[in-house]
Amino acid sequence: MNMTTNLPESPQDLRQRAEELFRSSEASIPEATSPEEIQQILYELRVHQIQLEMQNEELRRIQEELDISQARYFELYDLAPVGYLTLNNKKIISEVNLAAATMFGFSRSLLVKEPISRILAKEDQLIFYKHLSQCIESGAPQDWDMRMIRIDGISFWAHLQASPAMNGEFWITLNDISEQKQAEETLRESESNYRTLADSGQLLIWSSDTDKLCYYFNKVWLEFTGQTLEHESGNGWAEGVHPEDFQRCLDVYIGAFDRREAFSMDYRLRRHDGEYRWIQDDGCPRYDSNGTFAGYIGYCLDITERKRAEELKEVFQQQFQQTQKLESLGILAGGIAHDFNNILTVIICNCSLLLQRPHMVEQLVPEIDTAAQRAADLCRQMLIYAGKAQPIPTKFNVKTLVEEMVKMLKATINQNVTITLDLSADIPSIKADASQIRQVIMNLIINASEAIGTEQGNITASLAIAVIEAEQNEKDYLGKVITPGSYICLNVTDSGCGMDEGTKRRIFEPFYTTKFTGRGLGMSAVLGIIMAHNGALQLTSQQGVGTTFKVYLPVQSTEPVGDLLPHVSVMPWQGSGTVLLVEDEPQLIMVAKALIQALGFSVIEAANGQIALELYQKHAEYITLVLTDIGMPVMDGYTLIHELKKLNPELPIIVSSGFGDAEVTSRIHETIAGCVSKPYSFDQLREVLKGVVEGCQKQV
Repeated sequence: MNMTTNLPESPQDLRQRAEELFRSSEASIPEATSPEEIQQILYELRVHQIQLEMQNEELRRIQEELDISQARYFELYDLAPVGYLTLNNKKIISEVNLAAATMFGFSRSLLVKEPISRILAKEDQLIFYKHLSQCIESGAPQDWDMRMIRIDGISFWAHLQASPAMNGEFWITLNDISEQKQAEETLRESESNYRTLADSGQLLIWSSDTDKLCYYFNKVWLEFTGQTLEHESGNGWAEGVHPEDFQRCLDVYIGAFDRREAFSMDYRLRRHDGEYRWIQDDGCPRYDSNGTFAGYIGYCLDITERKRAEELKEVFQQQFQQTQKLESLGILAGGIAHDFNNILTVIICNCSLLLQRPHMVEQLVPEIDTAAQRAADLCRQMLIYAGKAQPIPTKFNVKTLVEEMVKMLKATINQNVTITLDLSADIPSIKADASQIRQVIMNLIINASEAIGTEQGNITASLAIAVIEAEQNEKDYLGKVITPGSYICLNVTDSGCGMDEGTKRRIFEPFYTTKFTGRGLGMSAVLGIIMAHNGALQLTSQQGVGTTFKVYLPVQSTEPVGDLLPHVSVMPWQGSGTVLLVEDEPQLIMVAKALIQALGFSVIEAANGQIALELYQKHAEYITLVLTDIGMPVMDGYTLIHELKKLNPELPIIVSSGFGDAEVTSRIHETIAGCVSKPYSFDQLREVLKGVVEGCQKQV
């Protein structure tokens, strides 16, 4: 590069300037140097000078940035909410930030050059030096909690982290965790108090997590079950639940858990001695301090004695209801005897006429049969009252039933009471248990009579069709809206003393009675019967005026008015085979044998169970089925059935008894083929035998 245009024209000036530059750099120019060489030297010197100036400028810039960075560092160091301090290799504080100085109550100048032991709690100093040693050995940061001392001598908890630095120094970070430690201590005390309370009461307490698994059981639970916490945790507790209750218990728990709902259930839990005890378990969801679902907690109480008391109360209630039925039977005994004697008179007189006038057989036999059926209905009604027979729903006309009951009850109630009937002509038949509806009518009228007392009074029994529309919002005695539809409405109104509000609220309680105005006979049974028939009941009463009961019985279908026509068999059924007939009454043996033979069977007779068992052992291969009585001498029907089933479990056995179906079937533990209650008709006997024989043929 030619630089001559930039140099002075005078060689002397050029040499003089070059010498000045050389002098400033403590160098000299040889005498023999040419102007061109001097020019090149000057150029290189200038370039070097420019580079030095640039380097100096860069150094100044770096120093300024370093100063700014250091200023920012110290500013952040002092403004940081976390305490920082530096220890030298002699465990002397060489540097401390404002947060650390404030934390200890010192000024920064008072802490610097102080030994670290100045701010360590004496009881925790060994912990501090132990962690510093581990920091040196591992070359990695160490952190721990310990107590430190403020300038006023009060200790506080701090979380420390020590990191090794150069030259044996340590960087130490400090956080005041006194509030956290206090909260933890409060939590521990609260938990301790909770556990003390949980373990000192009678409640069995458990807790579960969000996975439905139980992890905590209190001391009372563990003592009750005789198990350890490890055994009960998870699903171990379920082993103690009674097998019959387990699935129900699990369904309730899971269902409530999924819906985050509280629940209450009873189940049996095995105690440490092996006895199952009833407990009531009330569980509810629990949440942490942030409102997050954390699982369930449950409180259980042994309610075995309460359960036993409830069972005993139920027994007493049944006994009381039974007493009520028997008491009502006693009240009706005169009326029933009167009605029964009338029935027997009809039967006896018609039999006498039949002997004298055989040609009137077609006219007299139906009368005898009708009277006998009425007598059978009376007997069955008494058996149902006594709980010895099951209700049998049948189609019947309510109007006819009311008329019959009122006729019978007129002979039992006080003569000062008159009964007025107001029965609509277009009352359809309904399907219900006639005996139970009789019981409703009887109890309502008897209670009405007793409410009237010795004064002259009147009872009105009316019967009509009532249609309940949806928009009516008609309610029953319990405040429940009556289901819309067609009903037969029985209205029983008396002019008696009436009831106050307290009596009206309690009149249907099983154990409630008002001895002064009436005995409330069977009123709880009345309400139960009506509810069982999907009906409704309304009650209005005013003291000194009287009482009205309205009974709504649903009409199942549009039946024609009047009684149903008797069933007529189109094709007579015939059977085959041999029937072992077991009966101790000679007249019944004669009649039953004739009826069975008329159906195509052969008959082997036995006067008691012992004879029947011996005959079956001899002729088992020929006997198709057994028809046996229950009440017999030597060996009764229960024992006979048991012994026959031991010989042949598949043997069809039909029970014929006058004790009532419920009484008989409740005492038979073996499977029987059928049951025909005495008294029975030829059609009833044929249907039972037909059902058993055809059932056996289908099985084959």
